[in-house]
Amino acid sequence: MDQVKIYLGADCIISSLGHTTEENVAQIMACRSGIGVVDDPSIFERSFPAGRIAHEEDADSETPRLERLLQKAVESVLKSSGVSPHSPRTGLVVATTKGNVDFLSREPKPDERCFLFETAERVARALGFVATPKVISNACISSLAAMIVARREILSGRYDHVIVVGGDILTQFVVEGFQSFKSVSEQVCRPYDASRDGLSLGEACGALLLTTDVTKAGVGRVMLAGGAMTEDANHLSAPSRTGEELATAMQLAMREAGVTAAEIDAVNAHGTATRYNDEMESKALAVAGLSDKPLNSFKPYIGHTLGASGVVEAILSAEQIRRGVVFATPGYRECGVPQPVNVESRHREMKISTMMKSASGFGGCNAAIVLSRDHEGQPLTERNVEIKTVRNFSMEGSGDFAERIRAEYKALGSANLKFFKMDNLAKLGYVAVEKQLRDDKVAERWGAYRVGIILGNHSSSLDTDIRHQRIVESHPEEGASPAVFVYTLPNIVIGEMSIRHSIKGEGLFFVESSAEGSGAEEYARQLIKNDILDAAITGWCECLEDNYSVNIKLIEKI
Repeated sequence: MDQVKIYLGADCIISSLGHTTEENVAQIMACRSGIGVVDDPSIFERSFPAGRIAHEEDADSETPRLERLLQKAVESVLKSSGVSPHSPRTGLVVATTKGNVDFLSREPKPDERCFLFETAERVARALGFVATPKVISNACISSLAAMIVARREILSGRYDHVIVVGGDILTQFVVEGFQSFKSVSEQVCRPYDASRDGLSLGEACGALLLTTDVTKAGVGRVMLAGGAMTEDANHLSAPSRTGEELATAMQLAMREAGVTAAEIDAVNAHGTATRYNDEMESKALAVAGLSDKPLNSFKPYIGHTLGASGVVEAILSAEQIRRGVVFATPGYRECGVPQPVNVESRHREMKISTMMKSASGFGGCNAAIVLSRDHEGQPLTERNVEIKTVRNFSMEGSGDFAERIRAEYKALGSANLKFFKMDNLAKLGYVAVEKQLRDDKVAERWGAYRVGIILGNHSSSLDTDIRHQRIVESHPEEGASPAVFVYTLPNIVIGEMSIRHSIKGEGLFFVESSAEGSGAEEYARQLIKNDILDAAITGWCECLEDNYSVNIKLIEKI
């Protein structure tokens, strides 16, 4: 099979630094931070430092703010590239952690604008896309995962062009949640520094064209040469203590790109400035053989922009390659992580041909991509293998969830007290997988990194989102519950499964229109055919307001 080169084409970044990529880069080159004091009593209980996008004077009040940003970013890419959304060969992948969560309220039913798939469909419809959008909600790796998925969609021959757009905004929901973890710094964050004391939040939207058309690659052609995802199988809100799993994602991405660690010129990592994230990343870089590479983080400029961070920082990483500069990490003075890192608070001019970009998120998910001028990456390997369904579990109902899930759990005969602390979505997925893997050590049979978990549903994590929002609104003085907030991400159910069964392969959560025609299993089967996995837990896992539906199966190659 001839290799298809995938180029980074037109892009757009909207953040606290500006409304275009050019504006953002100019501010970064001047070492200016977009993080300032946010004091808005109409939304937030107290002031805090964060990166907030400047007010739009011509804002359409009928359209949710996040949707306006997503539409504006994608529209910019379409206009700059000349790519037609009316062609079935043009795809759209939307990535977000919380979408229009600012529309959650105490109403009995969640506002339809809170459903992520409907958000994506409205954006696609407004811009004239023919292809049905894909929606990925995978915590803070969401848009980096979306780039990996988009690359595979193009390599499979489904599309010629895919626009990846990621976005998240500052809301009471998000801010109160992170503050409940006491992980938000009172100053501009300082990644990898000895005096770092937490992250800075931010909001952003980034859109990027991935294309096979070299004429749309622009000046300083950069290719998406490889990418990979892994699970920590360690903890829901704390990263791996060894960094092995993120290092494996980096190594798999390098293998797919056809490069060695020696050929990586620089690294842009997640760099949140929280104690454990930065420690883990330093260890991962050492395991991957990248400790000596110039390293930076964009969080001191724009803050942690959640689901948008991957694509926004990938665009900025490509700019570093084109400009021949490793941007500074402001505030860095003294190494405060266990393994040495090559970080500086000044810009460094150097030739960059190949760059690593990585990210990690709640639930223990990791992602890494390789951007390169010289390495186009390896073609997908299409294995002629048969795939069998080993076993599956289905259950659905309405109004009796608590009673029924307890009965199903009791029938397992296990004694995992953690089960009773899970939210309903996690309980549903946990029971479904326990019934399949009770006597099957699938990670030992195939290898921990050769088994993945690919799931989908329609309501994302709205069942727990509603609970979290009610806590925030009802107890403003006490604040949010970290035990509840961590479950306001749909991929947490994947994290619970991976921890329980030591599964470290790709974990991915799609938000879709319905169980009929769900793409999660199709995607999982493609991963097996492409020799990325040998087995996968896949299917549908939906739970919202006592209505539940699960159909999860274990599939593996013969």
